[in-house]
Amino acid sequence: MATRCTIKIEGVKYAKIYKHWDGYPKGMLPWLNKFNDNFNKKRGNDPEYKFAQCLRFAEREGNRFNLDMSEYTGWGVIPYDADYFADYEYTLTKDDVKVELITEEAHA
Repeated sequence: MATRCTIKIEGVKYAKIYKHWDGYPKGMLPWLNKFNDNFNKKRGNDPEYKFAQCLRFAEREGNRFNLDMSEYTGWGVIPYDADYFADYEYTLTKDDVKVELITEEAHA
């Protein structure tokens, strides 16, 4: 069964990343924290670049972090306010990665 999630980048209010599989915190936080910490140290607060580089990092380091490496499915860029029935939502900030469990009521 899919554990869907979305990834928001603080400062980007028009789109977010959708990940269809393995969106639970145990699988997501190691790579999101690694990416976010490195990006913030090297680039600082640059939301549009962070959005794009997050996707590139997932592709580049996907095998290392056991991410879904499907070539044509599993990942997407969706509208910021879209509800794709995600179970978790992650927000990458200038300080850390925040995680929110989304309840069934939120989808109603």
